Parts: sequence; structure tokens; C-alpha cells
Amino acid sequence: MDELVSDALLALGTVQWGLPYGIANRTGQPRAQEVSEMIDLARASSITTLDTARAYGESEAVIGRVVGDDPSFQVVTKTDPGILEGAPSEGEAVARLLESLATSRALLGRRLDTVLLHRPEQRVALGGAVWDALVEERDRGNVGKIGISALCPEDAFAGLEDPNVTVMQVASSLLDRRLHEQGFFKAAAARGVEVHVRSVFLQGTAFLPSDALPPGLAPLAPSIRLLDELAEGLEVPRPVLFWAWAKELGASRLLVGCERAEQLVEHLRWFEDSSPIGLAVRRTADLLPELGTEVLDPSQWS
Repeated sequence: MDELVSDALLALGTVQWGLPYGIANRTGQPRAQEVSEMIDLARASSITTLDTARAYGESEAVIGRVVGDDPSFQVVTKTDPGILEGAPSEGEAVARLLESLATSRALLGRRLDTVLLHRPEQRVALGGAVWDALVEERDRGNVGKIGISALCPEDAFAGLEDPNVTVMQVASSLLDRRLHEQGFFKAAAARGVEVHVRSVFLQGTAFLPSDALPPGLAPLAPSIRLLDELAEGLEVPRPVLFWAWAKELGASRLLVGCERAEQLVEHLRWFEDSSPIGLAVRRTADLLPELGTEVLDPSQWS
């Protein structure tokens, strides 16, 4: 990896607060008290960004109840992913967008700080009608920043060509290095686009033993074994390697999702411990085998 060191800040992903999520999730949704404990810890740890979406079950409502309009937090939400379902007309699609925004605003109990299109095709479908409507909402002051959630490298690079995209969420990890290898993060920085990285642990796969992977993810086993050898040599837990990689991508925010405050404490410690080992992780990353999209794209997991 090139020497592109980031001052990236952790952001708290909240999909687990609204529905069971993640291949390594064994505890399900947290209770209200557990969410409050995570929010208090986030505030004390200078974590100022919460990530949610209309599609994350009760997540927006939970944030609204626990955080409300607390100005110490910025909330990133995403549009209803079903805006284009059923071949709507331009007017119907725009109405669905506005309904999505109104619902998010009501549940969160605050102005919408950042809104991302949950499906990148919403930006270009129907002559760009949905995206144009979101741009207009931003220009009216009804929402703050706008952008897209990219599902693949092609989506991400296409988003960089749109000057109205000022925030983008992408998936990237030590196992999925495609965006880094294709120069996306440098290109985004050159265009002034704020990048939020999700799936730093490939939706929890990074926590599984190499011999406990689901059959469809078996191709990950050689990479995980190689990383375990490195972790053992460095005397750190495997997740520290993933944070070390992510911290140097050049992103603005790195998302971490937790079901309990104890998990967030652990991640904060791993995050801090990852700083001295970046060079060793970069060297090992060059040795990891390339993997296909059927493994790297969770939407293709069976």
C-alpha cells in the first residue's frame, strides 16, 4: 500500500440496533439500555457520526429515542432501497423519495445531516429524477450533505463523476482491497469527496476461524490463515490487522457496528493498537490471494 496515512475517525454503524445483522452476530439486537451505554461511550470517545438507513429496521427510531437532536452527533441515513420497485413513474419515484426523507426525519427527530441513496441506480434511473429531487432538497436546506452508497467499485467511480456527490459510503477491507488497488481513495480525495468505509471486517467474516467459514466463503480460508500467522507473530488479535489496513486508506470515516458496549470498548482498543503495525500489514496484504466477487460481495452470499 502507498503511504497514504489517514486521520480517519471511527463512526458507529447502527444496523445491529434495528435488526439482526452480521455473519458473526450471536447476540441479536441490543436492548435500549445497551444502546444508551454505547452512545455514552461513543460520546466519551469522540465518535461523532452515526450511520443508519431506512432499511435498517428500527435503527432510525432507536437513534431518535436515545440521541434525538443532540448536536454532538451527526447522523448519516440512507433512502428507502425500494424507491424504484415496480417500475414507478418519475412522479411516483420522487414522491417515494420525499416520503422516505420525511419518515427518516420524523423517526430521527432531527434535521437530516447527510442522506445517501441506498441504491446507486437511484441516481441515474428515470433520467435522474430521484437524484435531482434530492439535490433540490439539499439546496432548499432540508437536508445537509448528499451522496450515494456504492455497492461495487464501478458504482464508486461513477459516483466520483457527479459533482453533487460529496459523501460516499463504500465497502473495503483487508480481504477486499479492490478500491485501494484501483486508486479510488486517492481519486476521491482529489475531488474532495468524503468517503465512509463500511464492512471493514467483511460483515464479520474476519472474526471467524478459518475452519468455521460457511462453504461459500471457503476461498477466504488461505487468507485468514496467513493473517493469523502475522497476528501471532505481532502478538495482536486478528482484528487489529484489519484496523491497521483501514486506517491508512485515506477515508474520512471508518464504520464499526456493535451490539454491546463491551464490543465497542474492544474495538477502540484494537483501533489504538493498530497504529504501529501498518507496515507489516501492508507487506502481508501483497501476499494475499485475489478473491472473486462471489466471496467479496455479501449480496451474492447464499
